[in-house]
Amino acid sequence: MMNTKLFKNKVMAIVAMFTIVLGVGAAIAMKAPDHKIKVLPPVQYQFNGTTLSQDKTASNYSVVSGSGPSCDGTALPCVVSVTGDLQTWLNARTDTQIRDQAISTKD
Repeated sequence: MMNTKLFKNKVMAIVAMFTIVLGVGAAIAMKAPDHKIKVLPPVQYQFNGTTLSQDKTASNYSVVSGSGPSCDGTALPCVVSVTGDLQTWLNARTDTQIRDQAISTKD
């Protein structure tokens, strides 16, 4: 009879240890990462081209500095705001979408 109690105590001790290890492992696995995802701010680009067909080429844009350009009109994009790579952003849009999504337009 002594051996049965001893056996039960050992089994209970093993179950308790297993539960503790499982609990600690789950707590570690669920811990939120310490690093935060960095979100880059959008960059504003001024369109330097003279026709709408030139608006799909990143080399026709320059980074806006200071207060930005004075834009007037509706035919061409003047300033676009882009998060990420400018050429990738341009490639994902039609000429009309680029003009329509521009912060300001010009003639």
